[in-house]
Amino acid sequence: MNLKKLLIGMLLIFGILPASAQDSTLVLSLKQSCQMGIEKNVNVRNAGLEQEKTRFQLKETQSKLYPQIEGYSSFNYYYSIPKLIVPGEIFGQTGLIPIEIGTKFDWSNGFKATQVIYSQSYFTSLKLANRMIALNELSMQQKKEELVYQVSQVYFLCQTTRMQIAQLKITMQNTDRLLEIAKLQNENGVIRKVDYSRVSVNKNNLQTQIDNLGELYNQQLGLLKYLIGIDVHENIELSDSLLFSGENIPGNWPELNNRTELKLLDQQMEVSSLNRKINRQSHLPSLSGIGQFYYQGQRNNFDYFSGENDKFYKVGFVGLSLNIPLFDGFQKRFKTQQNDIEFQQLQNTYEDISRNFSREYADALSQFKNNFNALIRQKENIKVAEETYSVSLQGYRQQVVSLSDLLLSESSLVEARLSYFNAVLQLKNAELEVKKAKGELLNF
Repeated sequence: MNLKKLLIGMLLIFGILPASAQDSTLVLSLKQSCQMGIEKNVNVRNAGLEQEKTRFQLKETQSKLYPQIEGYSSFNYYYSIPKLIVPGEIFGQTGLIPIEIGTKFDWSNGFKATQVIYSQSYFTSLKLANRMIALNELSMQQKKEELVYQVSQVYFLCQTTRMQIAQLKITMQNTDRLLEIAKLQNENGVIRKVDYSRVSVNKNNLQTQIDNLGELYNQQLGLLKYLIGIDVHENIELSDSLLFSGENIPGNWPELNNRTELKLLDQQMEVSSLNRKINRQSHLPSLSGIGQFYYQGQRNNFDYFSGENDKFYKVGFVGLSLNIPLFDGFQKRFKTQQNDIEFQQLQNTYEDISRNFSREYADALSQFKNNFNALIRQKENIKVAEETYSVSLQGYRQQVVSLSDLLLSESSLVEARLSYFNAVLQLKNAELEVKKAKGELLNF
């Protein structure tokens, strides 16, 4: 017995025998689908990369707080040496005498450094960089919400289509039983052959519906795989039910300021305000520390590499540089006015979107209540259609109900059940709209 278990285990390890562990079907709930989409969707990943890029931009801005040091080498050949005009009396002559200043060859090598000591506009730009990080975080959250909204819609659609297929298959089983009854009645001369053919045609029509819905389901499943970043050839199974419970009925009027779109506008107004502040602060003086150390070689002949000493002379200094903007042709003034207009535009957009979100929530709530009532009516329709079909089937067996009436009642039952599933889908979509209007799409 132990030897047999050992052989089976070896066969499973080497893949010679099929095993249930090798089943690659991935079972996904709506929450898992949304989480997987957030991890793998290209738009969300790109938003994450943009967020990371903004963090590096902040570090780039912060790097200017450190001393800026650079090395340099500058070589000049003066084919005409600059001259300085001095009074001739210095040399016992009359008039002005030109004197050459410098040499034909000038070669300087060294280092220079600058350090920002005070620049109000620069310190404000650091705040702006931090705001840009917050802005990109909200942008990424918006991408997640958009993805969750799309994934939820497609998930509900797939589940609805699957439930409709399952219902049609149950109807197909009932039709098969009816076809057997009709066959026996036709053979016994109770009904005509044309009546038997009508039942057969009805079965073929049902099979066509099942096949069409099956193809539609595969397409919907393929779209879901694309949204959540799964290979199109991977097998998945959706586990969440579309059954609706009263717990999902919306309650009191929510606080709509939680909407990501409004938070984004808040941050954009803050960014616009900081840009306006930077433009105004650019009129203020800025102070920097400077330092330079270099070796300078001035020669009339290019003999820097001849081996003699004292070819280069040491030079160095430290100091302060004060920059006081005086007049720029009103450039900063016009730029500030542009920022004022941009800020006003954002304020107008914020007020308009706030009013629109209130209307959007009211419409979503009204649609939810309407779809909820429609679902209740569809449940009643199914109950009535089932009773009618049961009575018609019993009457057909007793030859008191015609085949036409029976097929009509069956068609009404199928239509009622399919309409019920459509009502469930509409209600789930309305519930999704309510969550979107409340800014709770990521609460899954």
